[in-house]
Amino acid sequence: MKLLLTGLGWVGRVFVGLVLLTGMANCTQLGLNYASLDVDGKPAAYPPIADDPEGFLAEREMWKARLESHVFGPFPEGVEARLVSHEVIDDAYIGGLASLEEYIIEIQGSGKSRQFTLGIAWPQSDTPVPVIISQSFCGNQTAFQYPDMSPPIDESVSDFCGGGEDSTMSRVARLIFGRYISSPPMEQVLTRGYAYASFYTSELIPDSRKPARALMPDFPHGPRGEITGAVSGWAAGFSAAIDILEDDPRTDPARTAIIGHSRSGKSALVAGTYDRSIDAIIAHQAGTGGTALSRDKPGETVEGMVKNYPHWFDPAYQAFDAEGPNTTPVDMHALIALNAPTPLLIGNGRRDVWSDPNGSWRATLEADPVYKAAGTGGLDQSGMREASADADLVFWMRAGGHAITGQDWDFWLDWLDQVMPQGNEVPAASNTASVSPGN
Repeated sequence: MKLLLTGLGWVGRVFVGLVLLTGMANCTQLGLNYASLDVDGKPAAYPPIADDPEGFLAEREMWKARLESHVFGPFPEGVEARLVSHEVIDDAYIGGLASLEEYIIEIQGSGKSRQFTLGIAWPQSDTPVPVIISQSFCGNQTAFQYPDMSPPIDESVSDFCGGGEDSTMSRVARLIFGRYISSPPMEQVLTRGYAYASFYTSELIPDSRKPARALMPDFPHGPRGEITGAVSGWAAGFSAAIDILEDDPRTDPARTAIIGHSRSGKSALVAGTYDRSIDAIIAHQAGTGGTALSRDKPGETVEGMVKNYPHWFDPAYQAFDAEGPNTTPVDMHALIALNAPTPLLIGNGRRDVWSDPNGSWRATLEADPVYKAAGTGGLDQSGMREASADADLVFWMRAGGHAITGQDWDFWLDWLDQVMPQGNEVPAASNTASVSPGN
């Protein structure tokens, strides 16, 4: 902490102190207690789907419509992605390990358009490579630790992290949310043979209630009407990035994965529901409105989330009655199941009660029969701490709180190597068949 505050002015020190004090006032949010491992006596997922998984698959469009009506609003299906420009920023990125590049992408539809910048690091390779696409809480300058990356196209959008890995906000974010919250272990990812792409969600739709709501009527949309929640708009960014990158001959189109953490974990699941070209999905600590069941819920409630982040969802979600008996119109086990048969890893932290690992586990158990009915092996674990790195549906839980850690990335890459099997070989010591990550 002393090192963090060194060099900050008094305003900065006061701000950091207020951030930490606010977090400390909410022990659950900071991760100072443990998620229960016991599912006995907990409310079942409602409406149930496990007893008739084939019926769920047959009525897939109906379940998508339920999620649109009650939670996310329409997904902008039918929009098109257009490449506006492409520039090489550094052809010897990280000591020549990769080429660092930028694509400006435009989403078009309904006579409207929206542009965003996709940064990507391409590893040196003579053959097409698998691509990981992520969403960032910070701009590309921070995500790639490269100050010469372009700032957001929309000058009204600011970089939350202040445009760099060494900014005050970047340091605070890493202190609270883990070493890799704003940038991945880039050298590790590239050495394993993966290209890494990322875009700043707030460049596409600002993560602020008033600017987001003001933008949505002008966001490109398909025949079902305008988007009403930012999560669906951010999900469309994943699809647009895939459309552009799969036209690049360096991409192996059979090995495209997306990763989202927290709010972006929600958008990754929505993207997987609609875009069947995605080959693997990691939804890490997606919590309420993502992977966790909503009834009898510890941590963040639906009511609290829509109060703090109303722009993430359709306004109808504010009327969601999670407490009344059998009143839940749809819950997140359906969102998980709608991603079948795409390989899916659901990430959690044992101390992240705010995101409710127990509710996410029960949702995953309910969705598992749908994955199996869709022709996959589904879950290959009997408990929350027994993740298998070669299963099609994985519940990964490590020690710690709401963060992105090196342990997460180690397991994620091992899993991607397994579920996208044409991937580069990795040393046997790092190829984890089964992991018990502890408390």
